Amino acid sequence: MNSHPHQHHRLLSALLASLLCNTMIVLALLTCIVLRAFSIQAKVVDSFEECKAFFYKNTEPEGMDQNAKKICQMYEGGGPYYYATLYSVPHRIPLYSAYTLDPACSSTPGATCKNKWHVEPQISQPQNPTDHMVLEKDSDENIIKGNQAISSDYNDTGYDHGHLKPNSFQCGTGRTATCTLTNAAQIDLCFYCIHWSKWENTLKKLLKGLANDNATVYIVTGTVPSATERIPQKGASGDTERVAVPSHIWTAVCYKHHTDDTKTFSFSYMGRNQPAEPGISLMRVSNLNDRLSELYHKFIKIFVDDCGEDNKLNMIKESFQKLINLPVNQGVQMSPDVQNTLGAVKRAISSDSTSSTINVTLRTVTAGLGFDSMQEYYNVTEELKAFSGSACLITHAKPLVIHAEHKKREGSESSDAVECLLVPEKQKTAADGSHCSSISDSAESCQCTTEGETKPCCSFPCLYSKRLKGYRCYSGQVQIPCSPPYSVITYKGERCLDDYPCATYGYDYYWCWTGSLPHNWDYCSPPLWHSKAKSGKYCRSNHACAKYGSEHKWCYTDNKDSWDRCCSSDDCHSAVNDQICRSDHLCGYYGYSYLWCYTDNRGNWDYCCKDCH
Repeated sequence: MNSHPHQHHRLLSALLASLLCNTMIVLALLTCIVLRAFSIQAKVVDSFEECKAFFYKNTEPEGMDQNAKKICQMYEGGGPYYYATLYSVPHRIPLYSAYTLDPACSSTPGATCKNKWHVEPQISQPQNPTDHMVLEKDSDENIIKGNQAISSDYNDTGYDHGHLKPNSFQCGTGRTATCTLTNAAQIDLCFYCIHWSKWENTLKKLLKGLANDNATVYIVTGTVPSATERIPQKGASGDTERVAVPSHIWTAVCYKHHTDDTKTFSFSYMGRNQPAEPGISLMRVSNLNDRLSELYHKFIKIFVDDCGEDNKLNMIKESFQKLINLPVNQGVQMSPDVQNTLGAVKRAISSDSTSSTINVTLRTVTAGLGFDSMQEYYNVTEELKAFSGSACLITHAKPLVIHAEHKKREGSESSDAVECLLVPEKQKTAADGSHCSSISDSAESCQCTTEGETKPCCSFPCLYSKRLKGYRCYSGQVQIPCSPPYSVITYKGERCLDDYPCATYGYDYYWCWTGSLPHNWDYCSPPLWHSKAKSGKYCRSNHACAKYGSEHKWCYTDNKDSWDRCCSSDDCHSAVNDQICRSDHLCGYYGYSYLWCYTDNRGNWDYCCKDCH
């Protein structure tokens, strides 16, 4: 236990009187002692081993800057760690802070850190023996600002200290431990007050209601540093453009139940760091991984297995419903006709007419969406299914090949444009897309009666599982394979019959009726947006990996009808024909001119599609 501050002052007087000749040494020693008694402690480490408890399955997010500084944050020497931070020196902001929720403190308001901000000496001076945080006001600003942000960087910028780990998620010394500039990003003040704080408060309310000794909540809040926006802005006095402003702020949540995996769930949300139309979106963690991978131009994975991301979607959606229904973001562009129609509808249903006899009912709304790429379509429509109860059926897909690995992450010079029609995700269909004459949906299961037989149906949205490399939904409490509503065109571009969109309909491939029944039908390109050929090229966006009537799965890789055998996914474990690479032998060249891997322990091998070495 630390001694009372007055004891330090008495010790200082005694030592100064008896050891006058060693005044400078004693002052330095006592300064260190006093700072330890009053300062936040933080340790710059080579790995997060000492504070791995803040990460789901003791595993930090994958793909972040390997040169960033790792900090285990604690208060007072020898005290417990309160959270972990990854700090980018070139940007002078944290990339993320990982923490858990103390439910006993989740209802208490946050306290101000005014005049209590701390800095980390070892980030600015790696050889500095001081392995703890010190008050910024007691530090040499000229040394600290070499590798860190300082409070004066915020002056007259419109940005504030944005806690990545919110100080209201803990209390006492744990709250004080958040008052460090290594946990603060440059957040637009209006963005926080008007938008982000509402999501923080909703998250606290949700998690407090779920507080349970049998579960641990793992949270990671992070930033995406802007490539162009920095503070202080040009024209300001002193050093300018030292600190990167985040273009986006994001949070990922994993609720891990220790005894019942069906109660484990995860979700995430992300928004642009701007006051007007920040477009904060609720999404599955795998979708956040995809978006961060695009923004960072590298593969990012927050939780090792996405932490039960398909569980409890309805509960999560209901908790954030009011925030989800806020106005759409400024990235949505409407044609003049659509704007006129929407304006007319709004005017009709919100009429100020004094007549009590006017009663307008909105009967039908039809919406068509356009996306610049198949990847954008996939990201948005998975969220629509999960959190809005809508699917978007592809009505047109421009064929475009993505030639190289980096194109998916860094964009393409062309556009594989996609057009789709919004429809309700939940239809009167079986899990394989078959039409149902009747449906019985209960807490135990969902059953569909179709043409004299009974098939399982989906109680919840049919979503892609990266872990299982296929689409799954819950039928009651049981997870089953499913065929998602996604397209009304065949792989040749022919239109499906209106009542028969692309689905499996009991087969192991996707297809639809195209003309008079029962003979006119064709294959559909399956909804596998990351399928890849064994040449390492991505499959054409309108011709994903499938058999299309052949013995082996194949796909076109360009618009000249070049083709190759393929993998359904672009990960390191996928081989052709849905085989799996051995866990200790990931896909690679291994001295040959083609990609391959062992698929078992008996020496059997096959082609694969992604160089992972």
